[in-house]
Amino acid sequence: MLKVYYIITFLINYLVPIILKYRILKKKEDPYRHVEKLGKYKINLPNKIIWFHASSLGELKSVENFIKSIMSDLSDNNYKALITTSTKSSGDYAKKISSEKIIHQYAPIDTPQIVKKFLSHWKPKIGIFIESEIWPNLILESQKKEITLLLLNARFSPNSLKKWKLIKSTFLLIMKNFKIITTMSQSIKESLVIMGLKNSEFIGNLKFYDPNNELDSKKDKNNFVAMSIHPGELKFIVSAHQKISQINQRFTSIIIPRHINKISKFKQFLDNINCKYALYSQNKKLIPGIILVDEYNIAEKFFNLSEIVFMGGSFIKHGGQNPLEPARKNCKVLHGPSIYNFNEIYEFLEKNNISSLVKNEEDLIRQIDLNLNNPSQEKFNNIIDAHGVEIFNNTLDKVSKFIKNEIK
Repeated sequence: MLKVYYIITFLINYLVPIILKYRILKKKEDPYRHVEKLGKYKINLPNKIIWFHASSLGELKSVENFIKSIMSDLSDNNYKALITTSTKSSGDYAKKISSEKIIHQYAPIDTPQIVKKFLSHWKPKIGIFIESEIWPNLILESQKKEITLLLLNARFSPNSLKKWKLIKSTFLLIMKNFKIITTMSQSIKESLVIMGLKNSEFIGNLKFYDPNNELDSKKDKNNFVAMSIHPGELKFIVSAHQKISQINQRFTSIIIPRHINKISKFKQFLDNINCKYALYSQNKKLIPGIILVDEYNIAEKFFNLSEIVFMGGSFIKHGGQNPLEPARKNCKVLHGPSIYNFNEIYEFLEKNNISSLVKNEEDLIRQIDLNLNNPSQEKFNNIIDAHGVEIFNNTLDKVSKFIKNEIK
């Protein structure tokens, strides 16, 4: 199976530049830095590199402070952190945390040719992969070059685990290269151990930790946020808005698509049903009605202005989205039935009365009305932060000791 993957990706390599140029036209890639994904770099660093490999903005945010703590704890100040991510939004965010000790580059496309260029250029001593970034060529080539690999906050959905079990031997050939595997949940750890990865352990989910959380709440009981909404969920949100606004004319639904680059699908749906809406970029103001957010990285602003947030990816079979960011802003979190990607996070939130399940459109309307008229006085952020600090410290202690032993 790995030989087949190698051959296919070897051949795909020659199409990658064309694919990237197409994605640039679609505004999915950085037109100035996309060459980094091809293994072409303008920066040279000494060989003392600790490499952190994430995928998207969420993964990067979950380990941002972890990376800073690891680097500040090293006695050898000559080591630098190389962060690689895949998405444009994560690249934009990485600019904010870059420093003399921390640099960002886009992750290499997983073809044999590009991976070899990447590893030969940067020569990392240790590679720390985050969550579900399992790229066979990158991992196996790292092993050949004797790069020590760790996998933190490992996340596998039930569907992906089922698929990996069908090619269990291939999965183990890839995963055995990680010296340490910490999982996002106890259930994932148990699944990996059953499959033969005895070095898997559950310390806690690093997403619970965020010392940078700042509360600037000017909450308005008329505001409702629908976060990370997929096109297939829009009809439920719009219908709920229309019914609630018949009673409350100041009701404002702030809809944030999961993928901003798909905003045209949202606009087309709203236009087709003759539903009035305003694009946030046009006047930067919240007015009663439907506000369609068409800018990146501003969700936090709306959480501070709202009492209640519905998390998307849960009314369709997608597995939900991470609800911790709005919960930290003391928002009551609503979600649909499909939350398998974040089961244990939602269990914690529900246990502490921070989140509630909505089963259908009628239930969504009822929960919005209930929580807008009876907002919780509980400080959700304090509950989450206390839990997160414990997880962070335990994980940091384990990884820091391991890294120090490897580089001494």
